[in-house]
Amino acid sequence: MPGEKETCRASQNRASPSLLPAPSSLLIFTVNVSFDKNNATMMRYANNVPTAQSITSPHLYHRTRPSSSLHRPSSSPFNTLYARYSSRTYWLSLTNLLRLLWLLLIFWGERYIWSSSISACSWESWERWPADAIPHRVTLVADPQLVDIHTYSRRGVSLAATIFYTDKYLSRAWSLLHSELIPAETYFLGDLFDGGREWVSVEDPVVQKDPNAKKDWKWHGDEYWMSELARWEKIFPPPAGVRVKTGLPGNHDLGFGEGVKLAVRERFGAFFGKGNERWEAGNHTWVMVDGVSLSNDQDEAVFGPIREFLEDLERPMTRGKLTHDPKLVTQRKMEQKRQPTVLLTHVPLFREKETDCGSLREKGKSIPIWQGYQYQNVLTPELSAELLKRTGARYVFSGDDHDACEVEHMYGPLGKVREWTVKSVSWTMGVRRPGFEMVSLWNPSHPSSSPPPPPSSSFSPAKIEETPEELTARLGPAEERNSEHLAPQPPVVHGGQETLQAHLCFLPDQIHIFLVYAVCAVVTLLVVCVDVWRRPGEMVGNGGVLPSWKGIPDAEGKYWKPNRRTQGGRWFVRRWAGEVCRIAGVVVGFYGVLLWMW
Repeated sequence: MPGEKETCRASQNRASPSLLPAPSSLLIFTVNVSFDKNNATMMRYANNVPTAQSITSPHLYHRTRPSSSLHRPSSSPFNTLYARYSSRTYWLSLTNLLRLLWLLLIFWGERYIWSSSISACSWESWERWPADAIPHRVTLVADPQLVDIHTYSRRGVSLAATIFYTDKYLSRAWSLLHSELIPAETYFLGDLFDGGREWVSVEDPVVQKDPNAKKDWKWHGDEYWMSELARWEKIFPPPAGVRVKTGLPGNHDLGFGEGVKLAVRERFGAFFGKGNERWEAGNHTWVMVDGVSLSNDQDEAVFGPIREFLEDLERPMTRGKLTHDPKLVTQRKMEQKRQPTVLLTHVPLFREKETDCGSLREKGKSIPIWQGYQYQNVLTPELSAELLKRTGARYVFSGDDHDACEVEHMYGPLGKVREWTVKSVSWTMGVRRPGFEMVSLWNPSHPSSSPPPPPSSSFSPAKIEETPEELTARLGPAEERNSEHLAPQPPVVHGGQETLQAHLCFLPDQIHIFLVYAVCAVVTLLVVCVDVWRRPGEMVGNGGVLPSWKGIPDAEGKYWKPNRRTQGGRWFVRRWAGEVCRIAGVVVGFYGVLLWMW
C-alpha cells in the first residue's frame, strides 16, 4: 500500500546502517550526557539560590541563569586578598573600627599616660630658684618591695601575673625617671624586698618567727634571696652617669629592733653598700642612718656600729689626704656647719597622734602610731631627738609608710625641721598613685677667704615672669597699685632659710588602667554580640547540595517557598566567638609588642 511504503521508506532513511552507531556506544553516550547535564544543573541550582520572583516562574530550569563559580576562571590568592583588603567596606567594618579603638586605648595605657605623667614633673615646672641658679638635682625612691611569696598568700597564675606586672611597672618608672628627668643622683629609702628578712638558710633562735608564715617559706633560704637579687638588678640597672645609693635598709630587708638578724644585715650590706654613711652633694651634707637596727636596745652587736657612726658625725669629713693640722680641721668643720644637713631614714621620726600630713596623702590625714611584728610606724621620741641632735639635720626624708606625708618638727637650736615621707614607688603597696620625691638643691659655696655674698636684692629675678596685671600692681599708678596681686617672690637663699625644694612626682594609677581595660572589654563583647545578632542567619538545610523546601506545589505547578533563615544558638556562638577572636588577635599582638619593647 502507498502509506505503508512511505512509512517503511522513512524508517529506512532514519535507521540507515551507515548512520546509526553501535548499540553499546549509544548507551554510553546517553549515560554520559545525562550525568553531565544533571550534575551541571544541580551545581548551577545550588550556587544560585532562587529569589522570590524566580520561585513563582513555571520555567525555573529553562530560563537563562548567571554562570556559577564552577564556570569562572580560578583567581590567584594574591588577587583574592587584594580584592578583600582594598575594599572600603572591609576597612569601614565594625571589626576594624573596634580594632582601631583598642589599639589607641592600649597605646594610651602603656605609653602616653606614662610619658605625660613624667613630663608633668619636669624640674623647670616647679623649681623656684633665681634665674642664674644651677641647682643640684636628686631623686628619692622608697619602698619598691619586690613582690614575692611573702607578699600574698595566693600562689600560681595569680601571683605570677602580679609579679610580672609589678616588675614591669617598676622597670618603666626607673627607666623614665632617668631618661626624662636626668637626675644627678638617686637614693633608695629602704624596703627593697618584701620578704628579704625571711630568706635565710640559718635561722637565728633569738629572733621571733613570723606568726603568719606559710608552709612553703621553709623551703627557701639564701638561694631564693639571691634569685631575688638578680631580679632586682634586672629591674633597676645602674644608669650611666648617676650616683645611686641603695644601702639604707628597711624593716622588710632586715627586720626591726630586736628582730634584726646579723647574718641578714651582713648579706644586705655586702651587696647594697653601707647602711650608715655621710657624704656631700649639692653643697649639702647628707646623712644616712640605719634606724631599724638603731631601734634595737638589747643586742650591742646590732646597735653598736650605728651609735659609733653617730658619734663620729662630730668629726669633719676629709677631702683628699688626711691631715692633722688643727687649723685646717677647724676650717673644714666650720665649712660643714654652714652647709645644711639632710637626714635619710627608713622609718619616719616621731610625731603626735593625728598630726596632719597635708593634702598629698591618699589614706587618712596622718600616720597611725602603732607597732607589730617586725614593724613600727614611727621611731620613738627619744631616738628621734637623738638623730636630730647628732646630725643637726634641717631636712628629713623617710619612707616605710607607703603614703605621702609632710610635717614640721620643732627641735631646740634647730628650730623648724621639715620632714617628707616619700610615697612607695610600687602600685601593689596600698596606694593608687605611687610616686617618688624630687629634690632640688641650690646653696652656692663661698669660702671664708672670698668676700661675703651680695644681698639677695641684687640677684637676678626669679624664673617666674610677671603678668601685665602683676606688673601694674607693683609699678603702676598709685591708685592702681595693689599689694594683694603681686607676683610671688623668689626664695631668699643667702642670709635666708631655703636651700632645698622638694616635689612629689606621681606615677600612673595602674589599677585604674586595668579597670578601663576591663570596662572596654565588656563593652566590646556586647557590641559584637548585638552586631552578630542583627546579621542574617543561615538557610536551614538537609545536609545535601540543595536547600530544603517546604509546602506543596499549587495547581499551576509553581514551586513552593524555601524555609526561613534561622539564627540558632550554636550558629550565634560560633559567629560571635569568631568576631571576638579576630579583634583580640590584633589587640593582644600589639599589647605584647609594647610589653616586650618596654
